[in-house]
Amino acid sequence: MQINNKNKCIFLDRDGVLNKDIGYLKSPDQLIILPGVIEALKKLKEAGFLLIIVTNQSGIAKGFFYEDDLKKVHNALLTIFKKNNIYIDDIFYCPHHKDGTVEPYNISCDCRKPNTKMIKDGAIKYNIDLSKSYLVGDKDTDIQLAINAGLKSFCVENDMYEYNETIVPDYKVNNLSEAAEIIINLDK
Repeated sequence: MQINNKNKCIFLDRDGVLNKDIGYLKSPDQLIILPGVIEALKKLKEAGFLLIIVTNQSGIAKGFFYEDDLKKVHNALLTIFKKNNIYIDDIFYCPHHKDGTVEPYNISCDCRKPNTKMIKDGAIKYNIDLSKSYLVGDKDTDIQLAINAGLKSFCVENDMYEYNETIVPDYKVNNLSEAAEIIINLDK
């Protein structure tokens, strides 16, 4: 009998799922954690999930902010979570956009969602069983990424975004808290 020692994971989009989506988040002082996120992440960790953020950050390619600015935002985000005893296992981000103006970021790439490179890299690095893992996002590109990678998907719906009806998530929720409750029940 073979034992599956692979990890289960929640892949999380950043803007609109963990923090308020303000467009291009350029500095830590613009970071606003959404209600219920801290508690939801704690529950998911307690249920044994790895937590990995996967985020497109085309603002770098478009010249709206620098990669160092992004690292400061991510450090601030991780600090907030650590103060609340939440450990994020990793952050994967794509700084590219084919229509960008800043070299070397103005390219088409394999990492920009809905391409699967960030998920594949995370799965290899952390020995993740994608069949027992989920993605929580708020845009069609997140849901299409989940479909492309073979993950179950949760769409945190918002009024700021018009959804493509042909890209259907497994679950539609109002926030990460709702997604966490469903995931924990599915995982039993």
